[in-house]
Amino acid sequence: MLTLPAMLRAALSALVVTSALPAGPAGAHPHVWIDTGIEVILNDRNEAVALRIRWTYDELYSLYIVGDMGLDADWDGKLTPEEEARLSGFDMKWDEGFAGDTFALSGEAALELSGPEEFGASYDGKRITSTHLRRLAAPVPVGQVPLIVQAYDPGYYVAYSIPEPAVITGGRGCTAQTFVPDLTEAQAALMEALKEYTPDVDVEDTFPAVGAQFAEEVRVTCAAP
Repeated sequence: MLTLPAMLRAALSALVVTSALPAGPAGAHPHVWIDTGIEVILNDRNEAVALRIRWTYDELYSLYIVGDMGLDADWDGKLTPEEEARLSGFDMKWDEGFAGDTFALSGEAALELSGPEEFGASYDGKRITSTHLRRLAAPVPVGQVPLIVQAYDPGYYVAYSIPEPAVITGGRGCTAQTFVPDLTEAQAALMEALKEYTPDVDVEDTFPAVGAQFAEEVRVTCAAP
């Protein structure tokens, strides 16, 4: 999941749990909502070389981050250049082994992605948007076997959606489609996983890794040259 200050995570969790969500651990998740933008960068041989990811955070989380970092002190909804520079990279301090909640596959084969590069962030007075680049370890041919890009948090602390069509930069004869999961099936899988927990277990600390069940994904294919 995203790296959040401990006190901020606790405050967010308490606020969400005591809001109008259903009672119980299933209703307590997720805590943060992110609209995700995906740009797939191809070379002139229709090989994928990098992904540019855009995260737009929900208003509540954005408000907490702005307040926690002491930004927008006059509450006019605008950051100074200095404040925007401080905001840049606030969500790029990843723990070792964190996959960045972005997963790439060629067909069914998992692909290696670099850590975040070229990151930045902005604030429109309501929501924070951050961007970063992730490079593929080696160029990946894209043809009838699709390049698949999935956005999800395995622990489902964060809920990702892909509300806009993916962008393809470079390449020839390539198209992208977005697919969404069957949420009824995903919710059923979550409830089934929660049945294994006994009352003495802190579900919040050991929430089942069901995030992939809720994953939205982009599939890119290219016509034969």
